[in-house]
Amino acid sequence: MEQARAAGLTVEYIDEQPYEPAMRRRFYRLRQPHEAELRRELGDDQATREAELLLPRSATREALAVTLRRPSGGG
Repeated sequence: MEQARAAGLTVEYIDEQPYEPAMRRRFYRLRQPHEAELRRELGDDQATREAELLLPRSATREALAVTLRRPSGGG
């Protein structure tokens, strides 16, 4: 939220999404049997980045939906 405020935005609403990290972990587990096909379709670089970077982060990831407002009169 600090980034939003530093950009001059007002935080109107924060909706925590506590189910989202577990959902993402399930998605990656279901994705694993199809890894070879995904690598052929997406390319090794993208498939590797997604699997190696996003999955480990899901354990500590805080998922939020945030509504921001730009001040009226410009910005």
